[in-house]
Amino acid sequence: MKKVILSLVVASSILFSCSDDDPVIDNPFVVDVPDTYVFSRGGESTVSFGGQTSRLEMAASLMGQLNSENVSSSDLLTMFNDGTGFADAELNSSGKKLGNKTAAYGDESVVEVIRGFITEYADDVSTSFSTDADAGVAGSHTGAGGRTVRINGKGMELNQVFAKSLIGALVMDQVAYGYLSAKKIGDDDENVTLEDGKNYTKMEHHFDEGFGYVYGQESDITAAASPDGSGVLFAKYLKKVNSSEEPGIAAEIYDAFKKGRAAIVANDSELRDAQAEIVKTKMSRVILHKAAYYLRGAAEAKAAKDVDYADYFHGLSEGYGFVLSLQFTYDANGVSYFSHAEVNTMLTTLEAGNGFWDRSPEELNNMAAQIEAKL
Repeated sequence: MKKVILSLVVASSILFSCSDDDPVIDNPFVVDVPDTYVFSRGGESTVSFGGQTSRLEMAASLMGQLNSENVSSSDLLTMFNDGTGFADAELNSSGKKLGNKTAAYGDESVVEVIRGFITEYADDVSTSFSTDADAGVAGSHTGAGGRTVRINGKGMELNQVFAKSLIGALVMDQVAYGYLSAKKIGDDDENVTLEDGKNYTKMEHHFDEGFGYVYGQESDITAAASPDGSGVLFAKYLKKVNSSEEPGIAAEIYDAFKKGRAAIVANDSELRDAQAEIVKTKMSRVILHKAAYYLRGAAEAKAAKDVDYADYFHGLSEGYGFVLSLQFTYDANGVSYFSHAEVNTMLTTLEAGNGFWDRSPEELNNMAAQIEAKL
């Protein structure tokens, strides 16, 4: 194992680009923050997050299968649980999987709920494409605007529910409670020797793996301060929130990732932890924003004189998945904005009776207001 040469120069200030709003931190470390998320040692990159990219691609592939006709629940669960059965041979041989990384730090019942979405789609919805959907009846519905949705008897479009649930249960769970937690980047984590055969320390790699769950499908990570929103999980909605509800949040998250990684190189644990907190709390705001947004959008659609039920079911399915994701958020006190029990209460409300068929605009707007109160 080779020793890592750290830049631990005693100085009176931290060398990184900052704004007037940044706190002044008095410590002895010189932290060299690059303009983009590029880190190297000996002329070779130290950044690696291929496993995260593979899982994001698996999620996208599975989402596509959850809109296909006559699919096998066994085949889909093999893809989710074992990471095999994909059309892409590289994914099949990656050794990565979704099942063991979903809700790994949250309530263990959540992964079973998500497996249930997969099974229900395959067994009930994919076999009912020729059936006209109705309350209590799975099938297809085409709205006035031309959108066709494949829904279960509750009106849930399960590919949307699945993907938006993974934004919390996979991405947020792994970043906030896994890779950017004290378990993975705390002072007890190895940051002195390089990993065997690699050009990075364990702590550096853990931080990069958290980065990968956010940016793993970006076409150019050096430009990710303005994300292109590739894929179907977090990055897609970070771009949306950055463009509407909270301009600038994408740059805040990206900059915090850069500064945190640079702090690890300099062995500055205080700055590292401060930047990790920024990442986790700002990422959580994306989930809060989109949960409220889709609930309010569904309320507006349901209140219209001529309801386009396809658009309504589609939007509320997205909202349902974001509500499920709320339990994986991370607030300033280091806990989720909504507990597992509180989230289950909201999901039970959304599914009550005939589910989405029965929901009123008032119910949806009230739930959105409950979420917005946390912003």
